Amino acid sequence: MKYTGLTIEKVKELQIQYGKNALPEEKEIAAVKIFLSQFSNPLIFLLLFAGLISLWSKKYLDIVFIFLVLLLNSLFGFFQEYKAQKTLTALKRLIKPVADVVRDGQRQKIEAVNLVPGDIAFVSTGDKIPADGIILETVSFFVNEAILTGESEALEKKLDQEIFMGTTVAGGRAVIQVTKIGLATEMGKIAQALKETSQPLTTLQSRLKKFTQSIVYLSIILSLLVLAAGFLTGQDFLQTLQIATVVMIAIIPEALIIVVTLILVIAMQKTLKRKALIRKLLAVETLGSVTVICTDKTGTLTEGKMKVSETDFSDQERSFLAMCLCNNLSDPTEIAIWDHLKELSFNPQQVFDQNRRIAEIPFSSNHKFMTVVCSVNNQNLLLVKGAPEILLRMSDLAENEREALLAKMNEWADRGLKILGLTFQTVSETETINIKTLPRLEWGGLIGLWDPPRQEVKDALQVAKQAGIKVKVVTGDYRGTAEKIMEFLNLKPGPDQIMEGLELESLSDQELKTRISKIMLFSRVTPNQKLRIVKTLQELGEIVAMTGDGVNDAPALKRSNIGIVVGEASEVAKETADLILLDSNFKTIISAIEEGRVVFENLKKVIFFMMSNSFAEVVLILGSIVFGWPMPLTIIQILWLHLLCDGPEDIVLGFEPKEREVMAEGPKNINEPVLSRFGIFLVFLISSMSGLFALGLFWFFGLHLKDMILGQTMAFMSISFASILYIFSCRTFRKPFWKYENFWTNKMLFAAVLFSFMLQVAITYLPLTQKLLGIAPLGLIHWGLILSMAAVMIMTIELAKAINNNLRKS
Repeated sequence: MKYTGLTIEKVKELQIQYGKNALPEEKEIAAVKIFLSQFSNPLIFLLLFAGLISLWSKKYLDIVFIFLVLLLNSLFGFFQEYKAQKTLTALKRLIKPVADVVRDGQRQKIEAVNLVPGDIAFVSTGDKIPADGIILETVSFFVNEAILTGESEALEKKLDQEIFMGTTVAGGRAVIQVTKIGLATEMGKIAQALKETSQPLTTLQSRLKKFTQSIVYLSIILSLLVLAAGFLTGQDFLQTLQIATVVMIAIIPEALIIVVTLILVIAMQKTLKRKALIRKLLAVETLGSVTVICTDKTGTLTEGKMKVSETDFSDQERSFLAMCLCNNLSDPTEIAIWDHLKELSFNPQQVFDQNRRIAEIPFSSNHKFMTVVCSVNNQNLLLVKGAPEILLRMSDLAENEREALLAKMNEWADRGLKILGLTFQTVSETETINIKTLPRLEWGGLIGLWDPPRQEVKDALQVAKQAGIKVKVVTGDYRGTAEKIMEFLNLKPGPDQIMEGLELESLSDQELKTRISKIMLFSRVTPNQKLRIVKTLQELGEIVAMTGDGVNDAPALKRSNIGIVVGEASEVAKETADLILLDSNFKTIISAIEEGRVVFENLKKVIFFMMSNSFAEVVLILGSIVFGWPMPLTIIQILWLHLLCDGPEDIVLGFEPKEREVMAEGPKNINEPVLSRFGIFLVFLISSMSGLFALGLFWFFGLHLKDMILGQTMAFMSISFASILYIFSCRTFRKPFWKYENFWTNKMLFAAVLFSFMLQVAITYLPLTQKLLGIAPLGLIHWGLILSMAAVMIMTIELAKAINNNLRKS
C-alpha cells in the first residue's frame, strides 16, 4: 500500500500540541547531593576528629586550616564527580533512537523523539517500537512485550491491534500509525513511577573501594598501636591521640576512587574520538583484557559498500522480478541490487508499485532466505532470494546443472564475491506459504556482489597479532567468499582452521571445546551458534569480544565480555552492546582495546604513586614514635602534602599517553591485582627510603642541632620534593625515564610538577605560610641536601626497574 504520511506543516502543529516523544530521563544525582556525599569520606571524619582535638588544645590556627582543607577537599571531589557524571550523561545521549517514517510522501529516518500522533512508521525485526500505535499492515509480525508484561514469549500481532512503545519486534515487519507519544504511552505511565537510579560501580572501582577499606583498617590498627605505645610509656594522652590521628590521615589515599572514575570517563571520551562509543564504564577496564575477537566480515573487515559485479541468469525476466519484488531495501545488499536494476534501465520502483505483494516470509539468519508472493500479470508468483546453496537444494535442477552452478559459485567465491541465488514458482491463489511447505522451485539465477576489504584492517590485524589477541571471523556468509576476503587481509586460514555451521551443529560441546582454539573462520553460522562459540571460548578462559548487529545476535552480545555493534545495528543489539562502532571498522575495535590497556596501566601508576607517598609519611611518623622523638610532621603539614603538593600529580599521572610496548604484550589479566609483587616491593622500598631520609634530616637538624622548626621543615620538604621529582620514574616501569618516548607529551604533568615545586619553595619564605605550617626558611645547603636525597631515590627506583626488567626478560 502507498502511504503519503503527514505533511511537514501538520507535524509542526502536532509537535506544538503534543510536545516531544520522550520519556523522563534517568535522573542525574543532584549537585547538592554530590557535594554532601563528599563528607562521607573516611578522611573527613578523621579531619573533624583532628579539628576537635585542636579545639581542645586551643590551636585555633590549626582549626581554621583543617576546616579550610575540609572545604577544599570536598569541592575538589565534588567538581571531579560532577564533571564525570555530566560526561557520562552526554555520552549516553549520543545514542539516539531513530524511526523509519513517511512524511510528504517521502520515506525517511528521523529521531524517534520527533514522532507525533498520526505519523506512519515502518518497523521490522530487531526494532524497538518507537511509540504506541495501531497496526495498518503486517507480515509475519511478532512482538516481545516482556518489558510491559514480563512474558518472554513473542506474540503474533494482527491488523488493527495495538502496539506499545519500548516493546521489541521479534520477527517480521509492520506499518503502524502512531496514536500516543511520550508520557501518554503505556511505557510513559510506567516511567513516571520509576525511581531514579545511579551509575553502579565498575569491577575495578569495587576492587579499589575494598582496597581503600583495607588501608583504612590498617590505619586504624596502626593508630591503636600508637595509642597503646603512648599509654604504656606514660605520654600525654591528648598529644598521643593527636599523633594517632596524624597516622590515620597520612595513610589514607582519600582521592583514589574519584581519580579512578575520572580516568575511566576520560578514556570513554578518548575512544569516542577514535569512533568507538563505550556505553558502560565496565567496558573500559575489560577492553584491555580481551584475548579473542569474534568479528563479522561484512562492514567490519570490508567497507560495507556493496555493488553487483556479476550476474548469471537462467531466466532474466523472473530474476529481475525477484531482485525487485523480493526486496525491502533493508540493508546494503538489497540497496545494491535495487541500484543495479536502475543501472540496467529497469525501473524497480514502478514495478514494485504495480505488483501487489500478497504474502511474505521475511529473511532470517536461521533459514537464510526471503520469500514473497506477488500478483504479477494475473498470476500469483512466488519469488525467493537467499543463500544459493540452500536454494539449490530446494530447486528442481538436473545434476549437471547443479554442478555447473556450484562451480560458478566457487569461482565467484574465490574472487571474494558475496553470492545470492534467485528462484521462483507459480502458486495457486488459495495456497498459503510457510518455510516447511514451500514447493519445488525453478532456478532464476545468481548475483555476485563485491564488497572491498578495508585497507587499514591489514595493519589492525597485525597489531592484534602482536598484542596476543586471537581473531576469529564468524560470518553467515558463504565459506569461499569469507576465505577470499581473509586472504586479501593476510589472514589466510588452512583447511583445518575453517568450520561451517553444519559441521559446528554436529559437534558435541566437548568436541567443539577441543577444536575451537584452532579455528580462524566460522562460516554460514546462525545466531545460536554464535552464542555457543562465545560460551565455549569463555569456558576455555578467554575474554571474548563479539560483533553483531541483528536482534538475533543479542544473546551472543550479552554473553560475551565485550559486545560490539555497528552504528546501524538494531536497537535491541545496541542496548545489549558495550561498544558501538560509529564507523563499523575493525580497526576501531583494536583502538578501543588499546585505550583499555592504557587505562589499566595508568591506573596502576596512579595507585603506586599515591601509596608510595602515603606510606612514606607513615614510616617517618612511626620512626619518630619508635625512637621516642617529637612529631616530625603536624596535621596541617600532612594535609598540605596530600591536597596541594601531591593532589595535582595524582590526577595528571593518569593521563599518560600509551607506551610503545602496550600493544606488543599479551592481554592484561582481568584478575590482575591492583599492585603486582614488584609494585608492592617498590612501594615498600620508596616509602621506606623517603621516610628514613626525612627521619634522618629531622634528627640532625631538629634534635642534634636543636632547631626543631628547621628539623620539621627539612622532613616536610624532603617528603614533598621526593614525590615531586620521582613521579618522572613512575611514568614508565619498562625503561629509564630519560628513554621514555612520551617524556615531553604529558604537558599537564609538567605544569603540575612546576606548580608544586614553586609552591613548596615559596611557602618557606612567605611569613603567612611559615606561621601556618610551622616551617622556617631554607638556605642553599638545605635545598642541596633535599634535592640530593631525591636524586638518590630516583636512581634507586631506576636501578630496581632495570633489575626487574632484566629478570623478566631472562
